[in-house]
Amino acid sequence: MAKVIERYESDAETLAQENYDEGTIVDGDATTPRRGWWKNASTAAEIFESCRFAIEQVGANDGDDFVQIAPDAPLSPPGACTATKTAGIALQIGYYEWVITFVTANGETIAGTRANETTTSGNQKVNLANIPLGPAGTTARKVYRTVVGGAGALKLVGTIANNTETSFLDDVPDASLGAVVRSLNTSGSPGTWQTADINIGDVAAGAFKACWMRFNVPGGMSQVGNPRRADVTFVETGA
Repeated sequence: MAKVIERYESDAETLAQENYDEGTIVDGDATTPRRGWWKNASTAAEIFESCRFAIEQVGANDGDDFVQIAPDAPLSPPGACTATKTAGIALQIGYYEWVITFVTANGETIAGTRANETTTSGNQKVNLANIPLGPAGTTARKVYRTVVGGAGALKLVGTIANNTETSFLDDVPDASLGAVVRSLNTSGSPGTWQTADINIGDVAAGAFKACWMRFNVPGGMSQVGNPRRADVTFVETGA
């Protein structure tokens, strides 16, 4: 079967444009970094080996030397919190599991390490404690939980809208749980900026990889054409 790549915008859900007009900027300025995702959409269990991200100039361009790319640098998912049942009747009686995620300005990690507790009659609320604090760039944390029995998807219980609190009371019935936890780590920010291709290694069938782009013109340039314009596209190279 032929190998197929699909490209997506920063949310990893919206199909990407063919190219991006980054507009004009003056010396000493840079555009807002733009993230793009690649998905190995092969129907068979194909592997893209030694793939690289590159930038391809589109049409007339006065900024060929100033388009930079960077690898995606996502946060690692958090460790486990601790779960202790307490008095109440909000949850059903039985076994539950919880996870925490870190949230950044760019997205959210995948589920962290699971914690668990079994509720009993009259003790059907759960205190979560020792909730991990995220590294720099963490703006919030989200709490997800299974329904009673521990099977099925992890669904949103609530959001801790800071990076300081370390406790959370879960009193949300199974029927009121929210969205399913993400399966793709979108928390990343740009790593080291460079003009060379980025080697991202193998990409298994169904897997995603990301990189970032920006148009960055150093200060003090004296070339004709200031302000400069970039019209570019991401390209994938490699086997």
